[in-house]
Amino acid sequence: MTDSTAVAEKLKVSRVAREAGIVVGLAGLTVLASKVYIPLPGTPVPATLQVAAVIFAGSACGPVRGFASQLLYLLIGLAGIPVFASSGLAGAAVVGSPTFGYLLAFPLAAYLAGHFVGRARWLGSLAGLAVIYALGVGWLWSWAALSGKGSGPAWALMAGFVPFLLFDVLKTTLATFSATPIREHLDK
Repeated sequence: MTDSTAVAEKLKVSRVAREAGIVVGLAGLTVLASKVYIPLPGTPVPATLQVAAVIFAGSACGPVRGFASQLLYLLIGLAGIPVFASSGLAGAAVVGSPTFGYLLAFPLAAYLAGHFVGRARWLGSLAGLAVIYALGVGWLWSWAALSGKGSGPAWALMAGFVPFLLFDVLKTTLATFSATPIREHLDK
């Protein structure tokens, strides 16, 4: 092996390790954000910092890393490690929970938040938030219909959207704003 081939191999391994470290770190950030949650009366959906972590992941590190980090987060929880906010559920049990739709939305939301650049980054972050709400409220509605614990789409909107909108828009704005310098550094 020539010296240039050895250097190229080391750089390749270093690049892969860097990318993996970013993805794992962002998944870890989402785990930490899930542990900051506040149960709210009248809804099975807690207020958490997860939305901020998801939008930050995509905004700071781009669509692929953001998507991969949130997919990793989801898979870790589905594998049985209690990383989700909702009462410590993990594994298959989380699929039957009222908040599973929000969790399913995280990879796509991070992708959208990271897909747009420049001034449109805010659009991507808001699109990511919209996906979280669409899948989350849709799942909540289905869960309520199957479990008999809620009634109809109006209930799902009041339980899974209305109490969170202002706070989530603020979290999304903060996450996008704080991610911008990181993204500019990583894009160099």
